[in-house]
Amino acid sequence: MSGGKSSWRRASRMVGPVGEAARRGHGARVGAHLELARCVPGRTAMRRSLPTLLLLVSGLGCAPELPAAPAHPTPSAFVAAERAPLPGLTSDPPAPFTLQPGDQLTLRTLSVRPLEAEVSVDPAGRLHVPLAGAVEVGGLPLDAAERRIEGRLAPYDRFARVSLHVREARGHLASVAGAVREPGRYVVEGDLRVSDLLARAGGPRALESDEVEWVELADLAGASLVRDGEALPIDVSLAARGRPHHDVRVHAGDLLYVPPARGRHVTVLGEVGEPRVLPFSEGLRLTAALARAGGMTDDADEADVRVLRGPLSGPAVYRANLSALVRGEAPDVALAPGDVVYVTTEWLAEVGEVIQRLAPALGGAALLGLAR
Repeated sequence: MSGGKSSWRRASRMVGPVGEAARRGHGARVGAHLELARCVPGRTAMRRSLPTLLLLVSGLGCAPELPAAPAHPTPSAFVAAERAPLPGLTSDPPAPFTLQPGDQLTLRTLSVRPLEAEVSVDPAGRLHVPLAGAVEVGGLPLDAAERRIEGRLAPYDRFARVSLHVREARGHLASVAGAVREPGRYVVEGDLRVSDLLARAGGPRALESDEVEWVELADLAGASLVRDGEALPIDVSLAARGRPHHDVRVHAGDLLYVPPARGRHVTVLGEVGEPRVLPFSEGLRLTAALARAGGMTDDADEADVRVLRGPLSGPAVYRANLSALVRGEAPDVALAPGDVVYVTTEWLAEVGEVIQRLAPALGGAALLGLAR
């Protein structure tokens, strides 16, 4: 083992730049020998338990000869099915303003005996007008509501002319739900568009800290704007970029739903300089992930880097030999969305050490909603 470790130490100055090149998309191929660990704990029931997962990671009792993994990941549950492009809306006229329950109004009459009152549309769509009583105005434009109120006032003042002024359009609300910073209901006023509504909700949820690079927790491409029970054919990710056919006007009653992102990250843990969660991008390779996590520590076992792929309730576990990587004996393996890379200590022999080191990290990632 000492020979392998010294070879890794001698090549450490080379691996850093190679990993950096891979991170920048140059596709450096320094080679990796990634092996599938087929060992599964005896009869232990796998019920999404972390100890079971950690036994898989430790790989106790695995055969010494393991098959090489493909250079590119096969499709998995983390890879979303391709979506057909959405055409957007070619016609998006502004919706006429109509009174809705919750709207706050100022009512004035022009007459010999002028009247002014602050009124609101009740849940049944009615305005309670002095002298006239309850007047049905829900769903009416302002001018039609004014004429209706005049008709109800005519027995008391046939010369009265009514004017309605909207103080607060509290009945004109659109809802935002899902993976946004501030989900809730927002007033639809002016020429409010999808990008404006998303901005009012604080934008898509993301995670950033010293341990985590900027990771989007929202799937904008999978978001939808629902109107009258049907999703409009717009792409919210394009709307956020201001594309006119997709950044359409928001109507009262619309629902913007932004689903959470699933597996769009790679987690690097164990004997690395800076354990962290990395945003996934196509072509991300093991060398780049390790370089972005600060490289391997002096205690790392370069011949035993574990890669977990798939749901944590029953992942496939691979082993990467970084000594073979440095020698260029195999292609550098591309990582998949949702992969967990764990760098072990030299000849990790006891499952207790795996549990002690990996459980807090994976447990914290699960609490953050990242390790799914």
